[in-house]
Amino acid sequence: MKNKKEQILDVSFSLFLEKGYDYTSISDILKKLDIARGTLYYHFESKEAIMDAIIERSAHDIVAEAERIVLQQELSVHEKIFSLFSVMNMEHLSGGDLMVDYLNRPQNALFHEKSNRLLLQKITPIFGEIIQEGVEKGIFENAYPYETAELILAMIVGVLDLRDEKMSPEIMERQTESLLYNIERILGADQGSFASFKILSLQKNEVD
Repeated sequence: MKNKKEQILDVSFSLFLEKGYDYTSISDILKKLDIARGTLYYHFESKEAIMDAIIERSAHDIVAEAERIVLQQELSVHEKIFSLFSVMNMEHLSGGDLMVDYLNRPQNALFHEKSNRLLLQKITPIFGEIIQEGVEKGIFENAYPYETAELILAMIVGVLDLRDEKMSPEIMERQTESLLYNIERILGADQGSFASFKILSLQKNEVD
């Protein structure tokens, strides 16, 4: 049986999905759990603290997988980056498609912003380590691997935030090609070396 803290997180996440973060009150959570206010505040000082804990928990799996990728010596640098970008897909986080839909709702803007910020914070050093490996092997020509990792991840998050169900497949495809082209330029990689990464975007389109 889950402890009280985990139960609070589970129920809160369920309510956030159902009603939206902005429209869920502490009273809603207390009523659903049938617990006293003091019990909740013993574990979390505010609704935002609950949100932060949910995001941390959701990001745990993706960070663990990203760290595992870096250690796989049999993978090439490009294979490591491909794998990293694959696990960064929000569908791999706890909550799956529901989490993707949830984060894209206007009333959950704060939750979305915090999720993106945490993702950048946790994944940047891991991605930077892979870029550094690429530089050392002569695959990339870049003097700032960790800063470049942060820049590229911010670009990816920014591009994904611009997408919605109204965007045509043609525009989305061109957007993806532009993103990959610029990633190559920023890394100092061979032109076309990231072309195969386009499938990551196409796979998501097919799921949608």
